[in-house]
Amino acid sequence: MENSSEDYRIQSFDVDTQKLLKTALKDPSSVDLEKVSNIIVDQSLKDPLFSKEAGRICYTIVQAEAKQNNGTVFRRHLLNRLQQEFQEREEMRKRSLQEWVGYVTFICNVFDYLKVNNMSMVALVLPVYECLMRLAEPDALLNEEEVRLPSCVLIECISIIKK
Repeated sequence: MENSSEDYRIQSFDVDTQKLLKTALKDPSSVDLEKVSNIIVDQSLKDPLFSKEAGRICYTIVQAEAKQNNGTVFRRHLLNRLQQEFQEREEMRKRSLQEWVGYVTFICNVFDYLKVNNMSMVALVLPVYECLMRLAEPDALLNEEEVRLPSCVLIECISIIKK
């Protein structure tokens, strides 16, 4: 999954953020990785379509950081932010279904892309499961925006969980 920073669709960001993301993809130790993880999560909450791309970006940054210094700084910041959002998921869902759908899509993509020793990250199993189960509740099934959550994301997550 070797990609250059040019392969990613990050044009929706301002010039400074594009530069920061491109640098993080090539040389993660030279940027504030907490800021990078927050930018990626924030954009995924705003734009569920970006979350697939975001999963790929996260994967590349994690791989680059591991090659560079065997570090896990970016992954730790990303997991902390995902955990924070998970703890506030019902408030998020009430506030904005678009954010909720973006979060579910993003966490499923991160779960799919980021592996530790070629296995999905255990820390994400429960949050992914809980989010998918929440989407299966009657009030969610009656809500068109939640029902339209990309089925490919749901299928990917369910198949990964079954493994």
